[in-house]
Amino acid sequence: MTYLASPVLYLLLLFRQRDDVKKILIIQTAKIGDLICSTPVFREIKKKYPNVQLSVMVNPVTKGLLEHNPRVDKVITIENKDYKGFSGKLRLSSLIRRENYDIAICLNPNVPFTIVLFWGLVPIRLSIMPNFTGVTFRLASVFYTYLERHTSGQMVVVTYLKMLKVIGIESDDISKEVYKSEDADAKARQIFENAGKPLIGIAISSGNKLKELGAEKIAGLTNMLLDNMDIYVALIGSHQDKITAGTISDSVMQKDRLINAAGTLNLKELPALIQRLSLFIGVDTGITYMADALSIPIIHLAGPIDISEQRPAGKNVKIIQNELPCVPCTYVFKAAYSCKINTRECIESVAAGEILKAVKILALPYKE
Repeated sequence: MTYLASPVLYLLLLFRQRDDVKKILIIQTAKIGDLICSTPVFREIKKKYPNVQLSVMVNPVTKGLLEHNPRVDKVITIENKDYKGFSGKLRLSSLIRRENYDIAICLNPNVPFTIVLFWGLVPIRLSIMPNFTGVTFRLASVFYTYLERHTSGQMVVVTYLKMLKVIGIESDDISKEVYKSEDADAKARQIFENAGKPLIGIAISSGNKLKELGAEKIAGLTNMLLDNMDIYVALIGSHQDKITAGTISDSVMQKDRLINAAGTLNLKELPALIQRLSLFIGVDTGITYMADALSIPIIHLAGPIDISEQRPAGKNVKIIQNELPCVPCTYVFKAAYSCKINTRECIESVAAGEILKAVKILALPYKE
């Protein structure tokens, strides 16, 4: 239907063109880590177009990450159900059309977003052409004004920045950004009021269960760290992780140096907690990228991911990923959610002793 209506839509687009850029829309409805890895795009757009109204369309779960970001003027939340079916796409395209955007940038490309941006009569429509994509998206992608092809082996954020060259933005700054709420520091201080020694944070979950360490392994690692180092350990996770955190806590011997911070802070408060860490240990999960944005030393347990595409990029990052014939098996644009060989060896084969050795290699500066 869009193909049949395209001559009329292209004609209508001629009347939407204007010389100056007043409004830009970015669509990034992926998970926490992907949104944080997209923040260089927001920053560089605002540097080039400081007076533009920058709107970002996100999943409701990640909204808190952008509520205090000075680069973002408006946060729009959307769920999959909101653009499901013909009527959903019509409603979303109407919303976009009413806003009268000059440029739209789609960072998690799919067919529905392709269609609604075209129906929404946005004059300049940019997107990524994923390295993994189906025939349907390839057919629909002709409705973008420009596509930046993502190639295997290249960091996705580099692909994002290359795409911005089309709208006059030249940058290779891939540093990430996160911002906290005004009351976040007070809440974080309260959580850590009795932690007077170097503090190691451990992420206890991941949005993708394939990548998770698991409660037993985290408990073993925590006991080893507390037995061998004069430190405190903080368990970090969401409200949904409280049961897992409780299980881990029950298995830790030196509870006086363990802080269960799971579910204590929301996304707009969590940066204040992460800032107080001396070191962060995590799999490929959103909090890992938050720690990276805050320049916290990281031990990144990469597991099944393709680290050439997305990884913490700070100066003090140690990546642990065992060489296995099945690694990588999950990519930014082609995620795997189960182990094809049913062993999760990429995670299970990482020994607590190997992580402890990496912790000792990274100097642990004490943080007040």
